[in-house]
Amino acid sequence: MHIVAVSNMKTHLFKKLVLSNGLTVIFQPLNHAKSVSVYVAVGAGPRFETQKTAGLAHFLEHMLFEGTKNLPTSKDVAGYIEKIGGKSGAFTDKEYVMYYTKVKPNHLQIAIHYLFEILFNSALDPKAVEKEKGIVLEELKRKIDNPEVEIWDLWMEWVWGKNQALGRSTLGDAKTIKNVTRENLLLYMRNLYHPTNMVITIVGNFSLENAKRLLHESFETESKGKIPNFKTVHLIPQNDVIKTINNDTQQNQLILGLITGVFYRHKDCFPLVVAANILGGGVTSRIFHKLVYELGIAYTVATYVWEFKDTGLFLISGGFSKETEKAIKIILEELTKLKSERVSDKELNQIKEISKSNIYFYMETSDTMAHKYSAQYITEKRILTPDETAQYIEKVTAEEIQNVAKKYFTKQNLRLMIRGPSAKKFTKSFEKLLDDFS
Repeated sequence: MHIVAVSNMKTHLFKKLVLSNGLTVIFQPLNHAKSVSVYVAVGAGPRFETQKTAGLAHFLEHMLFEGTKNLPTSKDVAGYIEKIGGKSGAFTDKEYVMYYTKVKPNHLQIAIHYLFEILFNSALDPKAVEKEKGIVLEELKRKIDNPEVEIWDLWMEWVWGKNQALGRSTLGDAKTIKNVTRENLLLYMRNLYHPTNMVITIVGNFSLENAKRLLHESFETESKGKIPNFKTVHLIPQNDVIKTINNDTQQNQLILGLITGVFYRHKDCFPLVVAANILGGGVTSRIFHKLVYELGIAYTVATYVWEFKDTGLFLISGGFSKETEKAIKIILEELTKLKSERVSDKELNQIKEISKSNIYFYMETSDTMAHKYSAQYITEKRILTPDETAQYIEKVTAEEIQNVAKKYFTKQNLRLMIRGPSAKKFTKSFEKLLDDFS
């Protein structure tokens, strides 16, 4: 075991500990905090599934709260944390699964023991598996009933296809959910739920020596394994870059996505992040202000940069009850403008301040900091503190923004999906809008 300080930033000094079994632990003391958060990221998720096992990562996430060897029922599991006023939960991302708990500082021992119990002593009772199928199927129905959520799965499936992991829903589908067995879950855990493939982050008001001792008492299990691999994703060639789906809703939902291929740690990550904020990073941002405040044709419009280990996306989404065609025209005009004109110093400086503030505001609490560090280390094998991230943003130039816009904002990279009550009748007009976007 060794422990080292890995950041020179005075305001965000964290330490990294590697146990003898390969488990990585990140410590971030916050002496002013009234809580301590413990997050465990597992290098699992839909990227490590096949078509037959789609949804298994998410299903297992549910099952770990259904009972353990020492906490036999779901009520026992929940009560173990709730009886001390703590909170806990989990979620499944594309490339990792996160388990977490947040407690008062004097209950760190309970928090660590709780997470060890669900991760390494889960009962996976066959009766509970059958019961959970009904719960997850209801979650699937809820997703289908929510057009703002469902369109993301439809867009990803269209772009990547169901033969690739990124093209499949995190929830799986009704067939794969019904086919889950205890044996499937055990095999998945053996392959992925081992210390070498986990990162624990502890953030808040705690004693470093006490935390190290508690980890030795629980998580220093001898179980070891290999870091898993997954198939690299490939963009499916499309004859048409527009897909329209008629749906009985009050709004047309749209996703305009550009497949950039910009993965974690790529040199173009931060210029694209700043570009996204220029377009939709605040009330005064270009697309948001025009569509929401000036024209009043949307409640909200969002821009995102979504990175993976092997590819990346630049995304614009929104919902429009009227004038969807006008909205798309404006979005395309603003994308083109970023290619043809350099951002002014005044606008760039304002966007940089917004971008940096967003980072600092998000990372103010123990749980958000623990979440960020765990997720970043399990996917990127590094941690950027808020100060370091802010430095990268500050270095972005107007020239870099224009260069990435020219490089990635092309018709070849673009995939536009519209889903709503009047989607298909606009197909030809949407195609015409894209004629001038090269």
